Amino acid sequence: MQAAAIALLIICYCTAGYLAWRQQSPIYLLVIVSGHLSALAAPLWRLLYGVNSGVSLGSVLAALTQPAPMPLILVAGWHYPLPAMLVFYLYLTRWWFPGSISGTLTYLIFLFYHLLIELVGLRTSLWSYREISLPMGLPSPLLAAVMAGLISYATLYVLLSTYRYAWFSMAMVIIPSVLLVSVLTHGLLGAPLWIALALNGANWAMTIGTISALALLLWAIQIITGGIRRVDER
Repeated sequence: MQAAAIALLIICYCTAGYLAWRQQSPIYLLVIVSGHLSALAAPLWRLLYGVNSGVSLGSVLAALTQPAPMPLILVAGWHYPLPAMLVFYLYLTRWWFPGSISGTLTYLIFLFYHLLIELVGLRTSLWSYREISLPMGLPSPLLAAVMAGLISYATLYVLLSTYRYAWFSMAMVIIPSVLLVSVLTHGLLGAPLWIALALNGANWAMTIGTISALALLLWAIQIITGGIRRVDER
């Protein structure tokens, strides 16, 4: 599985290089690099969403200084950016148009893509996190896919917003973007859930945390959809 994931990364780099030459823009290469950087926070998310006991300041600092596994860094190059790059290419070739309906359908496709990736990754031990028990029978891979889909969706918005920028400005926005969106999604929007997990909360606390996290995620999806709808108005 890891060999296939790395082969896909090589294909992505080759295609991005070709498109950079064809379209005279490094935007595809920049977003792949941004995907690699997003893996830097993976040890922290594994700690917050896979704890068996309370989270301490020392454990958080240790997670922040712990290097991400190299296979995870390589896979991260296409994990979040790939669906965003595909839709962005369709936008440039006029096969996809931004709007409320198209944006919502695009997110649902991203969600399905990430759900497949999560399930395959868990079966093949590609991902290092473990499944957690969530209230209302909500599968943890589905919640992970909702978050990952949001990150890819936000990445698409970044691409749509910056592709006309000068190269330096484009790089300054895109390179840190996937990591920053991941921090916002897992660290802030998912906070009600990981706080309940860290405090070893009761079932009612876990239920409130899960519902609150899902509500925040849906709110963020709606905001991004509104931004995508206004792309062509600029």
